[in-house]
Amino acid sequence: MTDKYILDQGYGYGFALGIGAAFALLMVSISKLLSIYAGEVQSSERFSTASRSVKSGLIASSTVSAWTWPATLLSSGAWAYNTGIMGGFTYGIGGTTQVLLFAFLAIQIKKNSPGCHTVAQLIQVRFGKAGHWVYLCYCVATNVLISSLLLLGGSQGFSETTGMHIIAASFLLPLGVVCYTLFGGLKATFISDWIHTVIIYGIICAAAFVIYGSSSLIGSPSKMYDLLIEADELFPSSGGNSYLSFFNKQQILLTWTVTVGGLSSVFGDPGYSQRAIASDAKSVFSGYVLGGACWLVIPWALGTSAGLACLALLNNPASFTYPNALTAAEVDAGMPVIYGLAAIFGKSGAAAGLVMLFMSVTSATSAELIAFSSIFTYDVYQTYVKPDASGKRLVTIAHGSVVFFGLFMACLAVVFNYVGVTVGWLLSFLGIILSPEVSAITLAIFWKKMSKESLIIGAPLGTLTGIACWIGATYAYNDGVVNRTTVMANEATVIGNFTSLFSSLFYYIVISYIKPADFDFKTFETSFHAGDDADEKEQAAMTTKKEDAGILKKQSIITAVLNIILVIGAYVIVPCAYYGSRYVFSKAYFTSWIVIMLIWLLVAATYIVVFPLWQGRHSIYAIVSHATSLIGKTKSESTSDASSSNSTGVEEVDLLSEPKV
Repeated sequence: MTDKYILDQGYGYGFALGIGAAFALLMVSISKLLSIYAGEVQSSERFSTASRSVKSGLIASSTVSAWTWPATLLSSGAWAYNTGIMGGFTYGIGGTTQVLLFAFLAIQIKKNSPGCHTVAQLIQVRFGKAGHWVYLCYCVATNVLISSLLLLGGSQGFSETTGMHIIAASFLLPLGVVCYTLFGGLKATFISDWIHTVIIYGIICAAAFVIYGSSSLIGSPSKMYDLLIEADELFPSSGGNSYLSFFNKQQILLTWTVTVGGLSSVFGDPGYSQRAIASDAKSVFSGYVLGGACWLVIPWALGTSAGLACLALLNNPASFTYPNALTAAEVDAGMPVIYGLAAIFGKSGAAAGLVMLFMSVTSATSAELIAFSSIFTYDVYQTYVKPDASGKRLVTIAHGSVVFFGLFMACLAVVFNYVGVTVGWLLSFLGIILSPEVSAITLAIFWKKMSKESLIIGAPLGTLTGIACWIGATYAYNDGVVNRTTVMANEATVIGNFTSLFSSLFYYIVISYIKPADFDFKTFETSFHAGDDADEKEQAAMTTKKEDAGILKKQSIITAVLNIILVIGAYVIVPCAYYGSRYVFSKAYFTSWIVIMLIWLLVAATYIVVFPLWQGRHSIYAIVSHATSLIGKTKSESTSDASSSNSTGVEEVDLLSEPKV
């Protein structure tokens, strides 16, 4: 590790406090405008579900934002630095697989139970109190670990880049997020997601197009290719493979570990299902599918540009570590992205990387805060403490939950930092503990014979099976040595994640056949109720219209087909074909690869930036025109007779109607 930092501490504290405060002020202002000019008063339904009316554009941008963790940005660059061209792509295709698999579940949630506030409520209806508490343990554990993972990656990145104290970073990064989430609820989270995602795409686009188009150090795919050939000789990979091939067994195993283990962080994290609940019925499919397609290019492009630039320029004085390679600690902290941007753009590049990291931390953290507050408010407080709580009381409980969880996740991130837990360690470990919830929620929504006993017995048994196989594989593959380092061997973690996922599925099926249930899915339609502060539109959104049910059924079939194509084709056949053939990219093939990536990046960025604005154009027009007319009327009234019969001068606006032009 070098004795100096690439940026001063002022950058860390300035970004955490300055940008955090600016975003908090912006989002509180937007929430206030929506309240005044659009009538979006913060009811319990609006705070937790955004009135179930979010359109596909915001769902897509929110999907991109929710999946863009600090680990997405930092690990994709580290993977590319370690293994070359396959790093960013394998990270991207693995995460997209998770998105599309979850889309299948999200459509079913919207079809069968549009009135639920959290996915855990479905478990309570199906399996009663005992099953509900078992699932809540997994659900809250996922929420807590993911939140800590976000802050862990963010605080370590800020600390390694600027020297900012790790404790200060852990507490200051979520501070602004707590403020605007507290005042704006889930709707503020969606708007914030869009703004954050636009900034992240802007930085990645600038990096990719400069690195491969105009940089004096690289400037073209051809030059990058030559530099990677040189890096093969001067700084060979630990596996001895070419940086221009997919022939790396350890990387393939790591990819499967993160993807399979990460399914639990998607299916079990209430933050992801909250987006399905908040969406308009017709928007679930396009929101998740297009969101997944747009997200794929973020780790792919960032790893293939900044990550490879860091590797390719190691022998150039522009490299921050010149003439040495990065240390293992620097790679584990995700520094290849920051160093790669700094090599190309100087300090401004490192600062841009830090901004991008800040955006990913705060946006995803906001979703986790709302998710926890919804779980505590509806699955604990309303279910077991005060079932007849008023809407106003539910909002108060939700507010308190946001503040509590913000402090708790910061404290846990500090603990993880001081015991030496890394982002990579936590990514590999999550699924071994939490994977049983993947098949639990899936079967609960799709299979009427799944029984309460299968969940209560099968989930803990699946976790124990995964842990036992994980430790056993560690012992077998590391000559009997079991410690914090050896348990992270790729062979051991992939075995642990797979056994935890599929053994729990086996237990659920076997126990359910021994003692089957016969659940009527129509029960979901009448099991959830809105707060007493919900308006007519919010209450209507808690039922599925007949025409929407037909659309959702067709989309469910299409999603199943897309999943088969993606998993078998893009995720299994393509990497295995590259790996099995040991193909080393030629210069022409590498150039084509980069061109496709750049086109994909440009299309995805354009869609995410423009489409949500287009879908919300009527609301934006109505708010702006109403606000400007109010300002004009106020000025006019200040010079008119004070005895005017109209004392307000404000007309109600219906944002669902076409604006009058």
